[in-house]
Amino acid sequence: MSGPRTIIHFLSILILLLWSAVLLYFHLSGRVAAYLPPDGIFRQMVLISGIGLAVVALFNLFTTNAEDAGCEAHGCDHDHSHDHHEGCGHDHEHKHGPECDSGHTHHEGCSHDQAHEHQHHDDCGHSHDHNHQHDHDHSSHDHSHGILAESSWPGRIAALLVLSAPLTWAAFQSPDRYSANAITNKGLYNPNYSDTSNADKFTLRTETPETKLERPKPNVTPQPTAPLPPPAQFTQPDAVVKASPKAPEKAQSYGSFTLEDLKKQVPQSKDGNFILEVPEIYYTAGDAEVQKAITGQPVETTAQVLPEKVNNAEGHRLRVFRMLVQCCAADARPYSVPVDFGKKAPEFKDMTWVKVVGTMSYKKEGDQMVPIIEATKIEETTAPADAMIY
Repeated sequence: MSGPRTIIHFLSILILLLWSAVLLYFHLSGRVAAYLPPDGIFRQMVLISGIGLAVVALFNLFTTNAEDAGCEAHGCDHDHSHDHHEGCGHDHEHKHGPECDSGHTHHEGCSHDQAHEHQHHDDCGHSHDHNHQHDHDHSSHDHSHGILAESSWPGRIAALLVLSAPLTWAAFQSPDRYSANAITNKGLYNPNYSDTSNADKFTLRTETPETKLERPKPNVTPQPTAPLPPPAQFTQPDAVVKASPKAPEKAQSYGSFTLEDLKKQVPQSKDGNFILEVPEIYYTAGDAEVQKAITGQPVETTAQVLPEKVNNAEGHRLRVFRMLVQCCAADARPYSVPVDFGKKAPEFKDMTWVKVVGTMSYKKEGDQMVPIIEATKIEETTAPADAMIY
């Protein structure tokens, strides 16, 4: 293998190893949990792909000289014994027996020097036994293919940068969490508490396949969401945004649900607080019986916090939220509820993880019933193992 081809070969191997290392790094470091759900094969495929790329790279490394060996085999002289058909185009040198004097017509265009020994019968039919000496010149053959082999060195360098630089930068510089501005643009301040799209997943009811209730789809035409204010407005502490108008919706009735049912379904802390995820609190607004049973009950939840921009003229509220992932981080959406302190809300750095303790209440705001945590305590806490809910 020539010098340039050797360099290109090893650079290709290094690119494969780089891709493998990035995939294995994301899996083994646990960062993959911020992007893909644990169910299904998504996370496992990251591991499998990383191992597969490493295997391909090592195979190419250990078979580096295999191509040269193959070329050497083709470059030697060949002894061929074969039958000739009409029009083969060979220049023949014949040795004839005395039995027949034959005339041969030779065609042009054959690059081979061939020595033929013919045995002739009386009928001048020829049975040919040919010994061929083939001389092949492989020096003019180019066995390299692909952009790295066919480009000039500036092109090769550009290709290597495209293949490696973005991946490397993304692996070490991309954040594993959404920014406050990104979450705002995903609809943080425009929740629809009448939505039932994931209500069955976060219901507080104890349901079995036999007793599970079908939740009716809202019998209304979805209204367009009001445009969000410019991102800069959300960075101003005093900015307040009015809630977007929603289609009129009342909490649905799904049958009896009592405080005793709540205690059976939801775990409680040692202080007696019902431990709920934000999406569970979110969906209580759409279930009339659950709403009645939990009103006034102590609850606690762990979530991230941002300033409240909706119905907060007096500055008594914060907004807590969790991100819910359906397939991957790209489709994550925030589920949020307001936390009311009855006085000026404490200040926290945006996106801080907090534990909130308070009592549940509901208030009609605009066209929907809003679940509100009347806070009695809020404190900074560590992020859970899975920052996103799957």
